[in-house]
Amino acid sequence: MNARLDAFRPVPPARPATVRRPDVGDAAWHGLHRDGVLVPLWGDLARVVDAAETPGLRAAALAAVMPARSVLARAAAAWVHTGTGRPARAEVYVRPGARHGGPHPRRVVHESTVAPEHVVLVGGVPVTSLARTAADVARWLPDAAARSLLPALRDGGLDPDEAVRVLDGQRGRHLVVARTRLAALRDADAGTVRPGSAAPAPPSTR
Repeated sequence: MNARLDAFRPVPPARPATVRRPDVGDAAWHGLHRDGVLVPLWGDLARVVDAAETPGLRAAALAAVMPARSVLARAAAAWVHTGTGRPARAEVYVRPGARHGGPHPRRVVHESTVAPEHVVLVGGVPVTSLARTAADVARWLPDAAARSLLPALRDGGLDPDEAVRVLDGQRGRHLVVARTRLAALRDADAGTVRPGSAAPAPPSTR
């Protein structure tokens, strides 16, 4: 191989990491999955089998259904950060009183104020930070989901005490449940579990 000729060789085009169902049609979509070329990512977006699933790819998949000026939150944000618990629908926050963008079968819109320091950009998509995500998971999700997602967030770099500080600035329902869940997470991280630390699921997910 003549190294001096390498500069003149055509560069093969980069293969996309993801494929959208509308871009290839239903027949090709199912065929590519059947042949092992594509693996499901979320909704109508699939990942090429040899492309790594990254937080950026997960965020991009959910971004397709986000209303303007919204932030990925709760279970959706936890999936983006950790890859655990792929959600059936994208949960997003919009500021109180903002337009929700109309109904969509693959998203759930909640009104909530999110401080700028609790928003991170993942692949250019706004997502609640690890601490805000953990606080919301602990406060709003059913017990089974919280038991799965909170340890995954901790393993992804969460400091449970930071999530508790997020709760300190909040008012309303389920705060006792959320603090108990985060305390149990912190105790498990320290190798101690207090009797009765498991909290019941909150009565509502809103």
